Amino acid sequence: MASELLASLGLFKSMLDTAKGLKGINDAAIRNAAVIELQEKILTAQEQQMALVERVGELEKEVARSKTWGTEKQRYSLTQCAPGAFAYVVKRSEARGEPGHALCAACYERGIKSILQTNGSMMLIKHAWVCPSCRAEVKTHGEHLPEFSD
Repeated sequence: MASELLASLGLFKSMLDTAKGLKGINDAAIRNAAVIELQEKILTAQEQQMALVERVGELEKEVARSKTWGTEKQRYSLTQCAPGAFAYVVKRSEARGEPGHALCAACYERGIKSILQTNGSMMLIKHAWVCPSCRAEVKTHGEHLPEFSD
Protein backbone atom coordinates (compact mmCIF):
# COMPACT_ATOMS: atom_id res chain seq x y z
CA MET A 1 0.00 0.00 0.00
CA ALA A 2 2.91 2.35 0.69
CA SER A 3 4.24 1.86 -2.84
CA GLU A 4 0.80 2.66 -4.27
CA LEU A 5 0.70 5.85 -2.19
CA LEU A 6 4.18 6.86 -3.38
CA ALA A 7 3.17 6.18 -7.00
CA SER A 8 0.14 8.43 -6.53
CA LEU A 9 2.32 11.20 -5.13
CA GLY A 10 4.66 10.87 -8.11
CA LEU A 11 1.69 11.12 -10.46
CA PHE A 12 0.51 14.30 -8.75
CA LYS A 13 3.98 15.83 -9.13
CA SER A 14 3.95 14.93 -12.82
CA MET A 15 0.52 16.56 -13.19
CA LEU A 16 1.75 19.71 -11.48
CA ASP A 17 4.77 19.88 -13.77
CA THR A 18 2.51 19.43 -16.83
CA ALA A 19 0.14 22.13 -15.60
CA LYS A 20 3.06 24.56 -15.04
CA GLY A 21 4.31 23.83 -18.53
CA LEU A 22 0.92 24.76 -20.06
CA LYS A 23 1.47 28.43 -19.23
CA GLY A 24 4.30 28.86 -21.71
CA ILE A 25 2.76 26.95 -24.65
CA ASN A 26 1.51 29.24 -27.41
CA ASP A 27 0.83 26.56 -30.02
CA ALA A 28 -2.82 25.44 -29.60
CA ALA A 29 -2.21 21.89 -30.86
CA ILE A 30 0.68 21.31 -28.45
CA ARG A 31 -1.31 22.91 -25.60
CA ASN A 32 -4.35 20.70 -26.38
CA ALA A 33 -2.16 17.59 -26.40
CA ALA A 34 -0.71 18.63 -23.03
CA VAL A 35 -4.23 19.23 -21.65
CA ILE A 36 -5.32 15.76 -22.81
CA GLU A 37 -2.23 14.23 -21.20
CA LEU A 38 -3.01 16.08 -17.97
CA GLN A 39 -6.62 14.86 -18.04
CA GLU A 40 -5.41 11.28 -18.48
CA LYS A 41 -3.08 11.67 -15.50
CA ILE A 42 -5.92 13.10 -13.42
CA LEU A 43 -8.16 10.13 -14.29
CA THR A 44 -5.35 7.71 -13.42
CA ALA A 45 -4.80 9.48 -10.11
CA GLN A 46 -8.52 9.31 -9.33
CA GLU A 47 -8.57 5.58 -10.08
CA GLN A 48 -5.56 5.03 -7.84
CA GLN A 49 -7.16 7.06 -5.07
CA MET A 50 -10.39 5.02 -5.32
CA ALA A 51 -8.36 1.79 -5.15
CA LEU A 52 -6.51 3.04 -2.08
CA VAL A 53 -9.74 4.10 -0.37
CA GLU A 54 -11.22 0.66 -1.09
CA ARG A 55 -8.10 -1.07 0.26
CA VAL A 56 -8.17 1.04 3.43
CA GLY A 57 -11.81 0.04 3.92
CA GLU A 58 -10.92 -3.64 3.52
CA LEU A 59 -8.06 -3.31 6.02
CA GLU A 60 -10.31 -1.53 8.53
CA LYS A 61 -12.84 -4.38 8.27
CA GLU A 62 -10.05 -6.93 8.72
CA VAL A 63 -8.74 -5.13 11.82
CA ALA A 64 -12.27 -4.94 13.29
CA ARG A 65 -12.83 -8.66 12.60
CA SER A 66 -9.48 -9.48 14.19
CA LYS A 67 -10.30 -7.46 17.32
CA THR A 68 -13.73 -9.10 17.57
CA TRP A 69 -12.22 -12.58 17.21
CA GLY A 70 -9.52 -11.71 19.77
CA THR A 71 -12.25 -10.97 22.31
CA GLU A 72 -14.44 -13.92 21.29
CA LYS A 73 -11.63 -16.50 21.46
CA GLN A 74 -10.97 -15.65 25.12
CA ARG A 75 -14.34 -17.28 25.91
CA TYR A 76 -12.95 -20.75 25.09
CA SER A 77 -10.43 -23.12 26.59
CA LEU A 78 -8.58 -25.93 24.81
CA THR A 79 -9.92 -29.18 26.23
CA GLN A 80 -8.92 -32.79 25.65
CA CYS A 81 -12.18 -34.61 24.89
CA ALA A 82 -10.57 -38.04 24.49
CA PRO A 83 -6.98 -39.19 24.00
CA GLY A 84 -5.73 -37.25 20.97
CA ALA A 85 -9.05 -35.41 20.51
CA PHE A 86 -9.13 -31.70 21.29
CA ALA A 87 -11.71 -28.96 20.99
CA TYR A 88 -12.12 -25.45 22.32
CA VAL A 89 -14.94 -25.59 24.88
CA VAL A 90 -16.79 -22.50 26.07
CA LYS A 91 -15.94 -21.50 29.62
CA ARG A 92 -18.91 -21.74 31.99
CA SER A 93 -18.32 -18.14 33.11
CA GLU A 94 -18.36 -16.94 29.47
CA ALA A 95 -21.46 -18.82 28.22
CA ARG A 96 -23.63 -15.64 28.13
CA GLY A 97 -26.80 -17.69 28.08
CA GLU A 98 -25.61 -19.96 25.26
CA PRO A 99 -25.79 -23.72 25.74
CA GLY A 100 -22.49 -25.49 26.29
CA HIS A 101 -20.66 -26.10 23.03
CA ALA A 102 -17.25 -26.82 21.55
CA LEU A 103 -15.39 -25.33 18.60
CA CYS A 104 -13.25 -27.10 16.05
CA ALA A 105 -9.60 -26.64 17.09
CA ALA A 106 -8.36 -26.28 13.49
CA CYS A 107 -10.93 -23.62 12.61
CA TYR A 108 -10.35 -21.83 15.91
CA GLU A 109 -6.67 -21.47 15.01
CA ARG A 110 -7.68 -19.91 11.67
CA GLY A 111 -9.97 -17.41 13.39
CA ILE A 112 -13.22 -19.18 12.51
CA LYS A 113 -15.89 -19.99 15.08
CA SER A 114 -17.20 -23.37 13.93
CA ILE A 115 -19.32 -25.30 16.45
CA LEU A 116 -18.83 -29.06 16.36
CA GLN A 117 -21.97 -31.01 15.48
CA THR A 118 -22.83 -34.63 16.10
CA ASN A 119 -22.79 -36.74 12.96
CA GLY A 120 -25.17 -39.22 14.54
CA SER A 121 -22.91 -42.24 14.22
CA MET A 122 -21.97 -44.30 17.23
CA MET A 123 -18.96 -46.55 16.88
CA LEU A 124 -18.88 -48.98 19.79
CA ILE A 125 -18.19 -46.69 22.76
CA LYS A 126 -17.02 -43.72 20.68
CA HIS A 127 -19.11 -40.91 19.28
CA ALA A 128 -18.01 -38.76 16.34
CA TRP A 129 -18.45 -35.00 16.15
CA VAL A 130 -17.83 -33.17 12.90
CA CYS A 131 -16.88 -29.61 12.04
CA PRO A 132 -19.33 -28.15 9.52
CA SER A 133 -16.63 -25.86 8.10
CA CYS A 134 -13.59 -28.08 7.56
CA ARG A 135 -15.19 -31.52 8.05
CA ALA A 136 -12.67 -32.47 10.77
CA GLU A 137 -13.90 -35.17 13.15
CA VAL A 138 -13.52 -35.40 16.91
CA LYS A 139 -14.17 -38.85 18.36
CA THR A 140 -15.04 -39.05 22.04
CA HIS A 141 -15.56 -41.81 24.59
CA GLY A 142 -19.24 -41.66 25.31
CA GLU A 143 -21.84 -39.56 23.63
CA HIS A 144 -21.06 -35.98 24.58
CA LEU A 145 -18.36 -33.40 24.24
CA PRO A 146 -17.65 -31.54 27.45
CA GLU A 147 -20.38 -28.89 27.78
CA PHE A 148 -18.27 -26.30 29.54
CA SER A 149 -14.72 -25.80 30.64
CA ASP A 150 -14.21 -24.35 34.09
